Amino acid sequence: MEYEENFNLICDMVEDAFGVNVTYDEPEDFGGEELPNEEAQKFYQLLNEMNTPLFDGSSESKLSMCVRLLAAKSNWNVPDQCLEFFVKMMLDSTAMKDNLPTTFYEAKKLVSKLGLRVRKIDCCINGCMLFYDNEFGTQDGLLEECKFCMSPRYKVPSRAVNTNQDRVAVKSMFYLPIIPRLKRMFASMHTASQMTWHHTNKTSSGTMRHPSDGEAWKHFDRIHPDFSAEPRNVRLGLCSDGFTPYVQASGSMYSCWPVIVTPYNLPPEMCMTKPYMFLTCVIPGPSSPKAGIDVYLQPLIDDLKRLWIGEWTYDVSRKENFTMRASLMWTINDFPAYGMLSGWGTHGKIGCPHCMGNNKGFTLDKGGKSSWFDCHRRFLPRNHSYRRNMTNFKKDVRVKDSPPPRLPPWAIWEQVSELPKFTDTGKACRIEGYGVTHNWTKRSIFWDLPYWKDNLLHHNLDVMHIEKNFFDNVFNTVMDVKGKTKDNEKARQDMKKWCNRRELELKPLPNG
Repeated sequence: MEYEENFNLICDMVEDAFGVNVTYDEPEDFGGEELPNEEAQKFYQLLNEMNTPLFDGSSESKLSMCVRLLAAKSNWNVPDQCLEFFVKMMLDSTAMKDNLPTTFYEAKKLVSKLGLRVRKIDCCINGCMLFYDNEFGTQDGLLEECKFCMSPRYKVPSRAVNTNQDRVAVKSMFYLPIIPRLKRMFASMHTASQMTWHHTNKTSSGTMRHPSDGEAWKHFDRIHPDFSAEPRNVRLGLCSDGFTPYVQASGSMYSCWPVIVTPYNLPPEMCMTKPYMFLTCVIPGPSSPKAGIDVYLQPLIDDLKRLWIGEWTYDVSRKENFTMRASLMWTINDFPAYGMLSGWGTHGKIGCPHCMGNNKGFTLDKGGKSSWFDCHRRFLPRNHSYRRNMTNFKKDVRVKDSPPPRLPPWAIWEQVSELPKFTDTGKACRIEGYGVTHNWTKRSIFWDLPYWKDNLLHHNLDVMHIEKNFFDNVFNTVMDVKGKTKDNEKARQDMKKWCNRRELELKPLPNG
């Protein structure tokens, strides 16, 4: 069952941490090895305190039982009172007396001491800004209304409310800090020993088994040798997409956007598994944030800036403290989300982020949609026979030009460096020349990272989405699925203009 799998994953992580047998009273117990820093000591001490058995002979600890109870509530949506009833029944029928929390609140409070907390940050109802403070210059935490659209931060009560009662924000987002999670990976013997796999398992075979075998990773190492000199420094990937958690009775859709960060230091069989896909942001709906996604990513970007400077961390596998740094290597998204995160609009004739202004797309006269039919023969070798084919592609067209050049990172930075940021304007700005010479909608918030302009690969496309959409279109057209096929009257009329396929052209009937 899913519950058992989730619980086993949680137990493995907790047991790995418990397996660190550390005594803090006598430094000699470390055999001359370095003591954990103060934060790590508090964590280990907390684990030792919570690891006491529920009763003599029990294999369960206070912490593991609380984790199981919270997992049961999450998996089956058990009401608080029902959970508390089960706990009381356990206490009445077993030797467990005072060693188990009796309420859901107490269990949640105990587990929250592990330090992986959640921040609830108030947002503008229109997504213009966060009411949020940081050490990088943003001091908006005390504002009562949006500084862009002047919308109120809090709901207006329908009647007089006690002034001591907390006010309710109109809209909030959840942020799960990434720094404590990365530190915990070095606090467990199981994961700490694997955080240098990419360094100790290098290959020269030319086969790509891991992101570290790719050119983008190696390029980053050459640009930042001080970062790559410490193999424990963390490389991260980010992905985000919208999903509908539920459908309201009225039929209107609610789109929620989770943002997930994955550490790539781990071996291939670990780095893309559920325990190491860290949910960092939950961007609220009810609709897609579009270009305003940068507003909600601000807390994560601030943490990534701190991680580039470094965080003092204890590595339990080497029994030493070190300065852990981290960098975001790239993002992975489908094509619409690609446009939201990169700032290059993916709609229109020049929506391709590779070809950019050198795109040869055109608009169909009858269909009215943008088309890129026969725009890719220029990527073929110079002597390829398809370049001279004037029948099976656009009629009477030979292709002689070369593919567009791939812009280096510094050239892209020159294009975006003067563009407005969404976080500075609170709205999407129409930049002069959009849709004609470029498709830039903003300067993405990722360019605030000091190393982003050095990354060889900024954004990746999720192949699964592309394959699925391509298959759907081909299948629905071949099977002539009503309402979904691409073979219609307008398509046949446009085909007559661009293609040399007379057998597929529309034929007028005698009656008109």
